[in-house]
Amino acid sequence: MSRAAAMGAGLCLALLAGVAVATGTGDDAPADPIAAYFARMRAMTTPFAEFRFMTGPEVAANPTWKQIAGQTLAASLATLGRPNDAIRSFPIHDRRAAPDDLPTPATHTAQPAVDWIVDRAADLRVVMVNEAHHRPETRQLTLALLAPLRARGFTHLAVEALADPPLPKGYPTRDTGYYTREPVFAELLRSALRLGFVLVPYEPASTPGQTQQQRETGMAATLAALLRAQPDAKVLVHAGYGHIGKTAGSQPGGADPMALEFMRLSGLPILAVDQTRLTWEDGAAADRLVRTFDVQAPAVLVERGARSAWRGEPERFDASVLLPAVDAGALRPGWLTLGGRRQSVPLDLTPCIGHLPCLAEARYANEGDDAIPADQFVLLADGETDTPLYLAPGQYRMRLTGPDDTVLADRTLDVPAHRPSPSDTP
Repeated sequence: MSRAAAMGAGLCLALLAGVAVATGTGDDAPADPIAAYFARMRAMTTPFAEFRFMTGPEVAANPTWKQIAGQTLAASLATLGRPNDAIRSFPIHDRRAAPDDLPTPATHTAQPAVDWIVDRAADLRVVMVNEAHHRPETRQLTLALLAPLRARGFTHLAVEALADPPLPKGYPTRDTGYYTREPVFAELLRSALRLGFVLVPYEPASTPGQTQQQRETGMAATLAALLRAQPDAKVLVHAGYGHIGKTAGSQPGGADPMALEFMRLSGLPILAVDQTRLTWEDGAAADRLVRTFDVQAPAVLVERGARSAWRGEPERFDASVLLPAVDAGALRPGWLTLGGRRQSVPLDLTPCIGHLPCLAEARYANEGDDAIPADQFVLLADGETDTPLYLAPGQYRMRLTGPDDTVLADRTLDVPAHRPSPSDTP
């Protein structure tokens, strides 16, 4: 495993924040069960092998590891194409009541988040957007921002936990990073390269005893140095959770977040766009806003007669983004079309029957076998063989792999351009 990938495995501990992990007792108890767990994870050679480890007998027999796996499994399920299962694996637990002054159609209007951000970015050199690492739908917005921000002169895309150099082969692989192993994130990198963005790794090297503040300040220092060295650079930063916050002491351990440290070091303003903090009432309040404003694409709520966007935490962020409602009962929700970039492609997955879990992968035909798939899906039941992959028009290599890494099917796949059928016409 590369340094970046190993670091990313450690960053999965963000999912463990606030979780009391049992350490076991007795002479045979590991001194550091979390370290032992991730050491075993690093021994796995593929994300599919990691998933089988997390859901296998070795973890099931170890209560401490089982508790840890209950959190890290969410990122694995997202990577392997089951985003709704990822959310169920790591659900929201925020029992706080929503504020009394939530926006209403009388006070605010919904605007496409992309348009609002691009308009505000005209006079800025830095835009920061966050994600929830186990919710790949929070990567749609950054993907949609790439082309319009590039047209506005943005030159760099900075990505958390990215390897250095990022893409020596010209396409994302397992060694590119940890979160980038998920196909939507990998597509974000491919799109950025096609548009001419320079990819920026900005995570400081992890060292023993590194504090959260050292990590936050290290990330900020890398970005500030880039902008000092390149006066014409304009950077889109894609980060996790609270790193993009502007409130002092708001990160774990009371650390000042990367965004605040960046502004201090560089003297530059930023636009901080949040997608992760509207969690009151276990997310029910945000769901009501989505329905009330009929949100069909990532949106911000703009005050009538003003240009400012509503945000759930006004001191911390400059805007809060509402994402469209998701069919929670779907194995593969419709947002995986990525706003029409991809289409649902039915495949023959029957060779997986009796060989579960089974991984269906489609890689671009012009990329190597080590490339992150354009899309993938892990089958957990024989009844899931009618589940589609989501692919853009083009040529692919499709592979089905069984639980012992046996290749069950391997063939080429040609996805034609989508032609609307009569049923697609309003």
